[in-house]
This record gives sequence, structure tokens and C-alpha cells, in this order.
Amino acid sequence: MSVGFRQACACVIVIAPFLLVGTFEVRAAGDDAKLCAKESGDAAIEACSRAIKSGRYRGPGLARQYLYRGVERGLKQEYDLALADYGEAAKIDKKYADAFYNRCVIFNLKKDYDSAITDCSQAIKLGPTPKATLAAGGEQLGNDRTISDYYAERGLAYFKKDDLIHALADFDNAIRMNPKNGRALKNRGLAYQAKGDARADADLDAAKQLGE
Repeated sequence: MSVGFRQACACVIVIAPFLLVGTFEVRAAGDDAKLCAKESGDAAIEACSRAIKSGRYRGPGLARQYLYRGVERGLKQEYDLALADYGEAAKIDKKYADAFYNRCVIFNLKKDYDSAITDCSQAIKLGPTPKATLAAGGEQLGNDRTISDYYAERGLAYFKKDDLIHALADFDNAIRMNPKNGRALKNRGLAYQAKGDARADADLDAAKQLGE
């Protein structure tokens, strides 16, 4: 009996540390995911990287970690790294509209307007990501406001390509879905201005009232 009892005790002693380590790792991964979503700058990037490497996340959950890290890298003007993260997010979750939209934004910043149009078109086709939030401040956006931004960003790419017909159509859609989209109003005003259209002043004034 005594031998058997020692063997049982040995098993408990060996197993217990693994249970504790496993619990700690799960908790740490969960904490990193929260920090990834809520922090900013290097702290967020590091937390997202740890969450990604933890192996705890799959599918949309993992895609979100890449997206959040991409946002922070984009804000630091690390555009190629941001593009890589958005690409991973889109590959993991092919229905993740915001991954395509955010990549569209970066392509516009890099003046790769054809790629921007392709990605924003995919975001529009997929429709707004549920419970989308602003990168700064975490303000939750409604569906109309979200897809308004998709159209506005694609419109900017068309505008930069001097394709005023498609640009104006996209700005019209953006403003129809969100009349307070100041960026779309400003860019539509600039597009009207480029055409010599008198409606430019009204749009530019409205955009100015909205802080653009």
C-alpha cells in the first residue's frame, strides 16, 4: 500500500506544475489580447505580437490581432509592416472587410491607387464589419458610417487618378450614407472644384463646419 501511495503522490506533484503553467499561459494570452485591443503604440504592438504567438487564437480572433497590430504600425508610418499584417488578417478571415479597407487606406498613403481601389471595392462588396470601431478612441461605428468610409476612401483613390466620374459617385454614396462624413464632403468639394462646378463651395464650407 505504501508503494502505491508514493506513486500516486508523485503523479500529483508532477502534474500540478503543468496545470499551473497552462493556466498562467491562457490567462497571459487573454490579457495580451485585451492590451492589443485597448493599448496604443509599442505597448499594443508587443501585446498583439504575444497574442499572435501564443497559438490560442484561430480564425476571426487571430485576424483581429493582426488587424490591431497593423493599425498601430500604420500610425507609426511603418506602412509595409502594416500592409503585411492586414494581408495576414485578410488571408485568415476572407470576410474581414476592415482588413481590406485598412489596407486600402495604406495603399492610398503609398500612392498605389489601383491596389487601393481593389481593396476598397472588396470591402464594399463584403459589407461593413460588425461592431467596427475607430482606431483612435475605440468609438463604435454604425454600419452606414462604416461603409461610408469605405466609399470615401475608394473615392479618394479615384480622385487621385483624376477619374472624377467614379470619384464623385463614391463621394455621393459616402455622403448619402453618412451626411456628416466631413472627409468625403471635403474631397467631393475638391473634385467639384477640379471640374469647375459651383457646388464645390457648399461642400467645402460644410466640411469646414465639421472640422475638415
